[in-house]
Amino acid sequence: MSGEDQKDIEISISEIYDQLQPAQAPALKKEKKPEEFNELHDNVNENRIRRVCTEVSGDIDYKRFLVFKMHPVAAALKAFKNDSVIYVDTPLMRSAILSGIREENEKSLIEKPRGGFDSDKPAQKVILKVPEIICAAEHPKSEEFAKKYNVSKSMAGFMALKDEIKKSVVVIGKDETALLSVCRMAERGSLPYLVLGFPAGIGTQMTSKEYLADIQVELPLITMSQTKGGVETAAACFVELMKIYEERL
Repeated sequence: MSGEDQKDIEISISEIYDQLQPAQAPALKKEKKPEEFNELHDNVNENRIRRVCTEVSGDIDYKRFLVFKMHPVAAALKAFKNDSVIYVDTPLMRSAILSGIREENEKSLIEKPRGGFDSDKPAQKVILKVPEIICAAEHPKSEEFAKKYNVSKSMAGFMALKDEIKKSVVVIGKDETALLSVCRMAERGSLPYLVLGFPAGIGTQMTSKEYLADIQVELPLITMSQTKGGVETAAACFVELMKIYEERL
């Protein structure tokens, strides 16, 4: 996809949101430690996420090019503590998360604890609770909005969910226009606790991740600074955050 096509997509997203939601001055981001869980913003936990993404993908680039901004581990733990809703872009993304949770729980029942990554302490056995996961593409208004604005159902679903995603966790593994949509909503004041953005590809997929990484609002995030990503790595990242939370209880 050419640079002009990417620019056209970004402009069209702006125009749609100008119609749907009044402009608000963005809250400029500042790197500050959150009041809760601030001790968890450290290399140990971020390296755990790098490790699982590397293991599931078989690609060592995840150890070098994963992007962590605005204390995403701490933000995730706060979201889990508050039983926040998890919003995903596609049914496949939801299935991958549920599969990852199921696999981790099955391993906990049959395996002995192993030493944690970059840690001398043994990992705890934990049972992960299944959170409420809502797929944006299945929102009742997604088809209507998709036809009206000529966008994907995932993007349309997030457009309809612009108020609900506040203080949620957003996990996007495939649909780059959905990620651009979430970024636009964050700029307009609909801030999730955390966004995991992992669309894979060389066109607007990369543009969407760059948009997320450079966003000028206080939005905790994890993304990939290269073209790589995908549903499996997004799910692995999310499930590892759940494990970190449960181990702290």
